[in-house]
Amino acid sequence: MNNNPLKPRILELLRFAHQQEQKLMGTLSEVERYAPGTADHWSAKDFLVNITLWKELQTHKLAAAVRGETPPSWRDEQVVNQINTRALEKYRDAPCEDVQREAERIFEEFIAQVESMSEEELTDPGRYDWSDGEALWHETLGNGLWHPFSQMAALSLQRGDREAAGQLQEALLEAVRRADLPDTLGIILYNQACFYATNGWPEKALSLLPEALQVRPTLVEWSRHDHVLDSLRADPRFQALYEDAALQGSSTANDLIGPQELRDHLVAGVKPLVIDVRGASEYTDGHVQGAVNIPMGQFSRKLTRIPRDQFVVTYCNMHHRGESRGERAAALLREQGCQARALDGGYPGWKEQGFPVEEAMELEGQARDLVRLIQDARRMAGFGITDRIRVTLQPRAGLDLEPVLAAHDNYIRSETLASALIVGPITGDDYTVEVELDSREVTIGVCRT
Repeated sequence: MNNNPLKPRILELLRFAHQQEQKLMGTLSEVERYAPGTADHWSAKDFLVNITLWKELQTHKLAAAVRGETPPSWRDEQVVNQINTRALEKYRDAPCEDVQREAERIFEEFIAQVESMSEEELTDPGRYDWSDGEALWHETLGNGLWHPFSQMAALSLQRGDREAAGQLQEALLEAVRRADLPDTLGIILYNQACFYATNGWPEKALSLLPEALQVRPTLVEWSRHDHVLDSLRADPRFQALYEDAALQGSSTANDLIGPQELRDHLVAGVKPLVIDVRGASEYTDGHVQGAVNIPMGQFSRKLTRIPRDQFVVTYCNMHHRGESRGERAAALLREQGCQARALDGGYPGWKEQGFPVEEAMELEGQARDLVRLIQDARRMAGFGITDRIRVTLQPRAGLDLEPVLAAHDNYIRSETLASALIVGPITGDDYTVEVELDSREVTIGVCRT
């Protein structure tokens, strides 16, 4: 294990990714540089815009974290798509040279922001309550390394250059091995195996997958159901992986509890303690009936408050089985001597079965409508996609906004980049617009902060 500071290795990987971007852009013909893109078929310039966008957003997120603010989470796929679309529209008519200059400027700001942060600010998983127990360096590499390489590979495949796409994957793996980052190699091996499986390289996929599952045993169960690997399932070598006794012993399947089994426990005499480890706004939107909320970012600090003599079930949304917040929380509890399991399928799986939930659908709908209306006001005001704003809401008689703000304040602010969200009279805002929310009038005022 490499005990040297992580920060220099992170910076080296970010610079390496940028060098690969420059190298790829240098291979473009004049036709490719100036070819227009569409929503369904991005141009080379569009790929660069998208790569640059997420570096810029990550730069602002890191700066917000240092200032003690709660930055956006970008978990809502619809919001992510809206952000991507707005960025493409912004640069639709810009020459490729202008986009490249902007990419260089934003990269320098990105690097400067990372360089300005301490090792602890980047690597301490418990430093920020909103981070769900994940250190900032993970998402920093997500937006500065994994995402750029994914987009560069997609562009290479779109150009018909499979060799270049494969070389990018090999270069990334070599760089990650050299950096020796904690808890990273298994993920990158698995992702590359998936890339090869979906792009007609079964031999390469099968050469990487065994090591990925050995290094990251939590991926064993996920890989059993991952449709991305469907092209490999008929191969005897793939099937043999799941007959390996050592690999089976490392599987996390026994650490999960199914929705029906949990339901049976809840209706029995001795009920388990059910803990929702998602964020507060996710919990408010809807949760397993009777569950308590301890967000993952606060979980380690609150372990001592959880009874050791009670069966505990933790859950999240389980987007990545084997790597989810719920499973990580259950593992922490087991390390403390608790009997704990994670809910298989998370909250979506529980709800899909029709089992009892508590949710605020009306408030959730209002919150999403407010986000949409505020984002419209941002666009009409001409604000940039990364500009932070102050939002003032002045409702007319009969419209009470306090319940939705109490339940979804963090969600609304994070999705609209609002540093302040105020209900009151409009005073001196740069831009105001009258809109309707639930068929009632409300005036929205927005200004930069």
